[in-house]
Amino acid sequence: MTMLRFCDKWWMTAGRGAIAAVFGLAVLFLPGLDHRTLAVALGVFAFVDGLMLAALAVVARHSLDQWWLVLVESCVSFAVAAVALVWMAYDAFSLLLLLATWAVVTGVLEVEAGVRLRRLAAGEPSLLVAGGLSLVLGIALVALSEADVAYITASIGWFVLAYGGALGIVALRLRRLAAAERESRR
Repeated sequence: MTMLRFCDKWWMTAGRGAIAAVFGLAVLFLPGLDHRTLAVALGVFAFVDGLMLAALAVVARHSLDQWWLVLVESCVSFAVAAVALVWMAYDAFSLLLLLATWAVVTGVLEVEAGVRLRRLAAGEPSLLVAGGLSLVLGIALVALSEADVAYITASIGWFVLAYGGALGIVALRLRRLAAAERESRR
């Protein structure tokens, strides 16, 4: 029953993916974003992501042994939101480092969660891929630190859009796992 309870919350992961995709698309297709506007967008994205993760931690506390790691990821998102919104007057490089740090920390936590999910769901790799993509984003953003703002903004948009897509895939897999678990209990 533990696996089913967790997988039934697939829509929360889908929501996180959709929010990431919207953020990525907004960054890509809203021309002339300056670092302050990008900071506000990042702050709102991180805050909403933190809310969704906090809700997932609460509903999964009886299904996941280490639900508190989801809560830690939520707190990291809230901290990123606060820093982005309070210090939005800083330069684009500071914003880049904030996003890179968030991506690396989130990536590590999601890779760890992906390892647990693989044990529960017979080798399910999708959360590992999402976490790995987040890690790549963080490392790539640091490598891009010398690029111009337009290139950095486009890179952020594409990577976050891909991350949202990866979370969408995770959600679909969780939905399928929940359906298979329900079917096997009949």
